[in-house]
Amino acid sequence: MKKRQANFELLRVIAMLMIITLHYLDKGGILPAPGDPFGAAGAVAWLLEAFCVCAVNAYVLLGAYFLVEQDYDPMRAVRLWGQVLFYSIVIGVVCVIAGIVPMQELTLYKFLIYFMPVTQDHYWFATAYIVMLLFAPLMNRTLRELPEKTFRRAIILLLLLFSIANSVLPMCLPIDRMGYDALWFLVLYLVGAFLRLHGHSLKITTGVSATGYVAGSGLIFISMLVINAFYQKTGSLPDFINRQYHYNSILCLAASVSLFFLFRNIHITEGRGADMIRRAASVSFGVYLVHEHIDLRYFWPKLFGVQTFSWTPLFLLHWVVTILAVYGICGAVEILRQYLKRKVWNRHS
Repeated sequence: MKKRQANFELLRVIAMLMIITLHYLDKGGILPAPGDPFGAAGAVAWLLEAFCVCAVNAYVLLGAYFLVEQDYDPMRAVRLWGQVLFYSIVIGVVCVIAGIVPMQELTLYKFLIYFMPVTQDHYWFATAYIVMLLFAPLMNRTLRELPEKTFRRAIILLLLLFSIANSVLPMCLPIDRMGYDALWFLVLYLVGAFLRLHGHSLKITTGVSATGYVAGSGLIFISMLVINAFYQKTGSLPDFINRQYHYNSILCLAASVSLFFLFRNIHITEGRGADMIRRAASVSFGVYLVHEHIDLRYFWPKLFGVQTFSWTPLFLLHWVVTILAVYGICGAVEILRQYLKRKVWNRHS
């Protein structure tokens, strides 16, 4: 079996660390609400958010980049669905036994979330990603045969409708789901597929891609500062304050694509280091499923004392240590799941 490219696997790890950061800030109660006045500490939180918010798009682009040229595998979505179901149920049971979830909270709705996590949107990202996987084989052959000019025009039109319009119009559009849905993931799939099939003609250097990522993320942050200041003075545009932080904003997409090209240009020599990166990347989705479980997503920020260290001189150090610890602990859980799966599989094969 051909080894996965270490540079892209490193992006997978970095993207998941950035996603944990988003949850650290949000679920940890550090991120000031849009429209609220905030000082230097709040600005640091929103700045950190700006440089990490593109991670979700980048993770999806990475999947699309490789899926578009792969053979149809109907079991890919089934395996992912099974992994989601496993964590949804097992972690739920463990949390009940450990007393993290009181018995009185075990309602019918809670059971449906545990046992039907995809249809109940337990993990919105997993639900959207699985839907994307189900549609991928229906699109791949057409995308591979589609003329580049036609493909590019289709993407531009889709971005005008689902990204640019949402990014520039100062009102909430009925079709805007802020990128938290399968429809946006399908748009990202087309972008990722285009980069794979026709991106070789795009000569984007490491310097240009790094500049694009910093500029896109920086503009996301600046837009927040400017519109929030305008809102504080006039009370206008309340829904537009953090608009560029939405996954489907054009600035977020630009930062995501730039980050993707940045890692595409990185060369990692084969050896122990590359193998370690691949091993770390192999647990990335499991890391997401563990730390974002409905019973743990607000529990681990309290356990790590996120709010206790917020706005102290140790804030940034605590952030780095926490996200690495969360990745390490959840990754170890995923390694255990993979080991048990192999044991059960070998026993019945």
